[in-house]
Amino acid sequence: MHRRHVPLRKPLIKMKRTLFTTILLCVILTLPSFAQDEDGYWPRSYFLGIGLSAVASRGDLNENLIRTKTEKGEKEIVHNPNLSFLFWPDFFIGVDIRQFSLSLNFNYWNYTNNLIQIEESVKENTRIWRFGVEFVYNFFWQEFFQPGLGLGYSYTSMATNNNVFPTDITKPRTDSELMGSSISLITNIRYFLTEDIILQTSLKYLRTWFGNLYTENAGTNDMTHTQWQTFILMEVAVIYHF
Repeated sequence: MHRRHVPLRKPLIKMKRTLFTTILLCVILTLPSFAQDEDGYWPRSYFLGIGLSAVASRGDLNENLIRTKTEKGEKEIVHNPNLSFLFWPDFFIGVDIRQFSLSLNFNYWNYTNNLIQIEESVKENTRIWRFGVEFVYNFFWQEFFQPGLGLGYSYTSMATNNNVFPTDITKPRTDSELMGSSISLITNIRYFLTEDIILQTSLKYLRTWFGNLYTENAGTNDMTHTQWQTFILMEVAVIYHF
């Protein structure tokens, strides 16, 4: 298979990576105050949850090297970590407004895996974190068994140690960070074990685009070709409802 290099371009608009999540956070905090029907406020409650996701991933980052250039004109090549399969926890807090659920979700995980396209096996540490919002419609509201269907948006950061290789082999390797966003399709099932404890299973399809890359020597740049990655998540979570 042909492995293509992805060049970079400048400039990057600073702070744009947090703009959309900030707007969505404001929506989540204010929407419950306005949700009401003819008789007054719609019934609402809140929840906290923790889950574990098994994640399968395919896309550009599994295949492409990324080429960078410092301000001095020195060339570097970024070898991405293997993203084929991994796990990450899911921490979330949210509000139920009748049959609708809104939640803020946070994932954080460290793992060690091989870097792609290197003749010998080279393992390095990668840190992934995601912050996003999910909106789900729960069918059979007020029943103990509630299938759900929804959408989500998240910001993703993936930082890897020692995966930037200078073409000048006398110079040391450095770290990198990829930054991007995701739109997700969510299906889940809520099963009320008690009035307050819920067991939730979810299947999530995340279409993620990475458009920005940071390296120690080249700084933060926009990539000329956006790197698209698909993540399929199977998650089991326990929710406390209050």
